[in-house]
Amino acid sequence: MTGTVSPRQDPLGGPVSVALEADLRRSVRAHGLVVWLDSPNNYREFAERLAQVHTHGGVPYKVVVFRGSYLELMVALEDVGAGTQPAPAVIYAPEQDDDSIKNTPLCELFQAGKRYQKGMGTLVTEAAAGHVHPDRLAEFLRRKEWTLEQADTWLQASLAPQGSEANGGEWAMVRHLKPTGLLDDLWNGGFVTQHWGAPGLLEQVWERIGVCTGLMESWRRLTVPMVEPQPRDVAFVLVSWALGVEYVHDLKRPPVSEHLRPMKVLPPPVVQTNQEIAVYVRQHHAGFYQRTADETETWLADEVEAAVAVDLGKIDTFRFEEDKVLKAALESLGQKDYAQVMEWAEPRVGPNRQTESFWLREDPSRLSAWTLVYHAAALGLAIQRAGERLTVGAAFGVEAAVEVYVERGAAVDQAHRQLEQRRTALLYPPVPEFETLRVRLDGMRRVWSRWADTWAADFGWICRERGFLPPLALQQRMVFDEVVRPLAQRDGTTAYFVVDALRFEMGEELSRWFKDSKTTDISLKARLAELPTVTEVGMNVLAPVVQNRRLKPVMSKDESAVVGFQTGEFQVFDPKSRQRAMHDRVGGAVCPWWSVDEVMGKDSAELKRSVSQARLVVVCSQEIDAAGESGVGLAAFEPAMQKLRAAWRLLRDAGVRRFVVTSDHGFLLLDDTTGRVQPFGRKVDPKRRFVFSKAAVDGKDQTRVELADLEYEGVDGSVVFPATTAVFDTGRKPFGFVHGGNSLQERVIPVLTVFHRTASGGNLARYRVVAKAKDGVAGMHCVEGVVEMVSRTTLDFGSDKEVELLLRVPDGEGAGDVVVELCQTRGPAKIVGGLVTAVVGERFELFFRLSGSVETRVSVQLEAARVTADVEPGLLGERFAVAATGFVGAAGEPLPMVAVGTAWLEQLENEGVRRLFAHLAEFGVVTETEAAGFLGGARGVRIFSRQLEEWAKKAPFGVRVEVTLGEKRYVREGVE
Repeated sequence: MTGTVSPRQDPLGGPVSVALEADLRRSVRAHGLVVWLDSPNNYREFAERLAQVHTHGGVPYKVVVFRGSYLELMVALEDVGAGTQPAPAVIYAPEQDDDSIKNTPLCELFQAGKRYQKGMGTLVTEAAAGHVHPDRLAEFLRRKEWTLEQADTWLQASLAPQGSEANGGEWAMVRHLKPTGLLDDLWNGGFVTQHWGAPGLLEQVWERIGVCTGLMESWRRLTVPMVEPQPRDVAFVLVSWALGVEYVHDLKRPPVSEHLRPMKVLPPPVVQTNQEIAVYVRQHHAGFYQRTADETETWLADEVEAAVAVDLGKIDTFRFEEDKVLKAALESLGQKDYAQVMEWAEPRVGPNRQTESFWLREDPSRLSAWTLVYHAAALGLAIQRAGERLTVGAAFGVEAAVEVYVERGAAVDQAHRQLEQRRTALLYPPVPEFETLRVRLDGMRRVWSRWADTWAADFGWICRERGFLPPLALQQRMVFDEVVRPLAQRDGTTAYFVVDALRFEMGEELSRWFKDSKTTDISLKARLAELPTVTEVGMNVLAPVVQNRRLKPVMSKDESAVVGFQTGEFQVFDPKSRQRAMHDRVGGAVCPWWSVDEVMGKDSAELKRSVSQARLVVVCSQEIDAAGESGVGLAAFEPAMQKLRAAWRLLRDAGVRRFVVTSDHGFLLLDDTTGRVQPFGRKVDPKRRFVFSKAAVDGKDQTRVELADLEYEGVDGSVVFPATTAVFDTGRKPFGFVHGGNSLQERVIPVLTVFHRTASGGNLARYRVVAKAKDGVAGMHCVEGVVEMVSRTTLDFGSDKEVELLLRVPDGEGAGDVVVELCQTRGPAKIVGGLVTAVVGERFELFFRLSGSVETRVSVQLEAARVTADVEPGLLGERFAVAATGFVGAAGEPLPMVAVGTAWLEQLENEGVRRLFAHLAEFGVVTETEAAGFLGGARGVRIFSRQLEEWAKKAPFGVRVEVTLGEKRYVREGVE
């Protein structure tokens, strides 16, 4: 390189003056009118020069200097304050401060404009940062007296090329590299690295790093003691220093370590440069970042020992910060300091987090721990907001109790359910602090149980005092006549979703999903389920069975249960009779009764044709109740909710604009640590949460209501419930999912009405999902996926930036009872309501678990959650292990073995391999001799053996290799 670099000539002065004008310009651009207060009178000469530059059109704003005459100043400002928007201007007021200017004619403009002040030290620091080493800057600032002109001269001299650079030195270009660019060069082997060892190059690199980051010689000696470091050694020093600076300036107290103290006084622009380097390395060199952070931490033992969570900032630069804060969060959780726990958890895993923690991103098990901590804190805060007691009093009735539950109590139960679902999915031994975390979560179960017991007892007292049967507007028996029938009488079709065990809080969650546009009207109201809160009662009264506001129950032969209701000429007790009652009431050519699966199984043409002929379409869902009763509810709740959403979307696209979604009853989620059992007569008499009784006796810890008080006709006696969330002793260990009682969780049901004022719109873009299996972590399977846009039409002006995906076991796998449980994501995707919301074009990782009645292996696919979306699914050829849950059927018999079928063999491209695996699937064993026959000889067997692990991933069973009597055998797992 030849030639010299001439100092920049500017009418304003040197580089410090130029930086001052740039800062003023930014302030004017942001605020319009700027009043510059200069009480020390440091900038008068500069202001005069700036005014002259404005006169010649050099700056895009007016500059008015106060020279002692207010009259002259006000005349010059006549055009500045005119109109609603003041003209961009700088008013320079020397020898004025915030107080003195209020006593001058400038006060009004001062209040209307933006105050501007700039200290000389701050100005020079900002101008020199990134251009002059902080040591030389500090040396200049220590001078007793200096002016703006002297600062210009000093900085201009500091910026002038010197030494080899002034003579066109070969490595002068290094001083123009951005820090991140230099880092990439050092780490990845760029131009600088290729010439490493050349005379003068290392000195230029160290100089550039020092100027940009403020790197101290002491830190260099600490981190790389060698005289001739290699490029990656220098990169390590640069990054370790940047991490230290980020940590120090995120810390809420001064650093303890002597190695870190000098970082505290770095100029703000230099601090910002270091912070940008730290962020860059986390995003682009994760492995390098992790190694550097861990090694740097070893030199900060005193800092690690002294650190406490409350002193640490928002960024977990080092691993020890994450460890300390997690331990502190668990401690605070035990102390019920939920606000403090949430303050730590929300920035890490909350839905509104701004950044992603590096240590959580790299360690899914740690992310699992924080997710559980977050949900535990959310439950604690919800309970605090709801209050320990449900208000009771003479003026407080059932209607008011329901209102309070809807406003505050339902949020508690939603938080409780979500915590239990996350616990089922994430709490496994590989999770950090597993034992402590389990104890804390057990503690949250007890906290919820005490709250639920108190509210249940209070609600029971209100019911006894004010009546168990609420006003008509809250009665479940009136839903059909007051809500469904009026909608069905209008033009078009109304869809009526009757969902078994959909709690009010789950209905609230659905309502948020159904709000798909501004032209959608949604109303969510609460009603009280009839007693007892069981399917045989609630599901039948969702049909029009009420007569003169009263019900006529049909009892079982032993009068221990309601089996249906009498209405007119027939009884309503099953889906067919419910359909008949509804059809009779609304009329129309047909009244289809479909399960959710039946809706999802129909093609769009068939669905539109069926919908167009009906006033009312009834969609029945029993997945939530069935999963709860079988003991797998927590894992199956979200898939059941997904199906409801999918069915709604299909019917919406088929032309249905009016929807009513309601439920027969809610439920309680109990567990071994909180569930209590209380006796009632013989163990064969009661159900878990109620019992019919002829005796009009109020027992201890019981709530009783006469059937006549429920306006049930033709039956005598009472129904009795536990007064709290306890269950009656039936001689069997109950699952955590129970209902039948009088608690608000069981009785408050949603009545969700949705009206779409416009027809469903379509997305004309086409997408495909590309997915592949990755190594699992912490007992979770892992899939990497990306949604790619295949094409879009010329009319598609608003293609989706995000696509909702569903992970499921494909049809034909013969694994109908396999539950897919989404655990967490890594990358730009998130789990919302059991679906994966993926950003188009951005790769993500999805962690999940599979459970079922038996151990097996299944394939999975990522597909569009919205059936009508044009998204090609991503089917993975690999198979994933299904964990056996060990649950049994109602009669105590094990669930049947899964019939896998043979469709999976089509994924085996090699004909010989396909024949071998078919034989293995049927007979369980393939000898080496048989394998040679399938694979074309010994060479084919050797190739197969090397690739066995990859082939086995596509089979629905594991394969092991054994040697028996000197001969190798391939054995299907499970075969002795």
